[in-house]
Amino acid sequence: MKIIRSIKRIKKKFKQSSFSYGRFIQIPFPNEHLADIAQRVMNVDEELKTDQVRRVITNKDNMLEVHFECYNTKMLRVAVNSFLEYLTMVTRTMEAFADE
Repeated sequence: MKIIRSIKRIKKKFKQSSFSYGRFIQIPFPNEHLADIAQRVMNVDEELKTDQVRRVITNKDNMLEVHFECYNTKMLRVAVNSFLEYLTMVTRTMEAFADE
């Protein structure tokens, strides 16, 4: 129920936005626990230019869901690329410390 409310809040927030460009990305994880860890780690760092980029990270089951909205296509590309580089580092760290 919490997830449904947060998704509705996100959709409402994005509908009220004046940003012109957006992207929705879903990243699958092996299980819900790892998706939750990734979400909490990624949410620590906020976007530097909040007036130009909006990013909302949620997780549903084993999927990490990321909504981006940006003022222009260049900022969208930079924001998504930066996020994916950071996510790569996070997943490699999770793999390095995984119990075998």
